[in-house]
Order: sequence, then C-alpha cells, then structure tokens
Amino acid sequence: MRISKLISLFIIYSAFIYCADDSEKILSKLQNKYESVKDITVTFTQEVTFGISKMRQKIEGTIRIKKGNKYRIELEKQTIVTDGKTVWSHSHINNQVIVDKFKDDPKSLSPDHVLINVPKNYNSIFIGNETLLDKKTSIVKLTPKDDKSLVKFMKVWVDLDEYLMRKIEIVDVSDNVNIYIIKSIKLNTGIPDDTFLFEVPKGVEKVDLR
Repeated sequence: MRISKLISLFIIYSAFIYCADDSEKILSKLQNKYESVKDITVTFTQEVTFGISKMRQKIEGTIRIKKGNKYRIELEKQTIVTDGKTVWSHSHINNQVIVDKFKDDPKSLSPDHVLINVPKNYNSIFIGNETLLDKKTSIVKLTPKDDKSLVKFMKVWVDLDEYLMRKIEIVDVSDNVNIYIIKSIKLNTGIPDDTFLFEVPKGVEKVDLR
C-alpha cells in the first residue's frame, strides 16, 4: 500500500475518533446538566415535514417537565398531561379527553427520555458547529443502537455556554422530519405537582381506557 494512501487512511481514522470522542464529551456535559435539573419549562416551535406527502405543519407550544415522568405539553389544538401514573390527552378539536395508564417505554421519545437517556440509547458523532439564535452550538448526530427503533437518526444542537439543547431534529423510518426550535428554557422554577394533574372540563367527552 502506498504511503500516501496510508496517511490518508490515518487522517480519516483520526478524524473519526476525534469526532466520536468530542460528541461523547458534549453529550456527557449535556446529561450532567439535565441530571442536576429538578424541573424545566420550555417554549418551542415544532416544524413537521411528512415523508410521503411532503406537507408541512408548524406548531408552537410549551412543555413543563419534572423528573419522575411528569410532563405537561400544551399545544394549540392538544394538551397532554401525565403525573407518571396516568396520561390525559385532550383534543381541543374533538372536544374529547382520552385517559390511560402511563406506560414507561425506554425506547419512546417521551420528554424525560429525550433529555436524559439519549446518550444511552444512541451512538453519537460530532458533525460541526453552528450559530443558532445568537448562541454558539455544536451539532451531534445520534443513531439508535436498536435496529428496530422507529427513529432513523436524530441531530441535537447543544448550546456550548449553558449545555442546553437549542434545536432537535428527528427523522423517523417513514422519513417524517420533526424539527424542534427551543425558544426559551427556564430551569428549577419550582413547578408544583398539581401542574401534572388534569381535570376534564365540563362538556368535554371523557374516554377512560384504564
């Protein structure tokens, strides 16, 4: 083998090792940040591009999270609430609330799992830096370790000053693309537990699947 080819292979191999190591450091700091957080409030914009039709949809919302699989997602047409035991899904359009038992699936993309368990379930590689919303971020691509995952890959943009996610891109096996732009983040504001309970409004149909 020619020396020039050996040198090229060495450079490529070294770059791969560097990128992998860099991504692990970024994710480790990200995880350490979230492990120190008791609760978090995020406002975001979600942009969905459907794989087959290429139709696009844009949604704005707020999510409040507390450890223990407690979260409250408020969108324009839907509200989803769980206290870690029960899930309430309120469709404003259908004027209906579906109540079910909370099922903790480690492979799911629930808020807790995305924020805390991503490094455990995905292989990662650093792919570059980008200025996003006036913040310097590093981009890490995540590929699921499980071949049966419904996710093809994810990309996360990590703020290098605060080590918080500022953007998330998820591509699933149907080539649907979900992009979340994080507009604001508030940490440890003392969100009360009753935030993660839901009272069915009067006049709204309740469907209990428990």
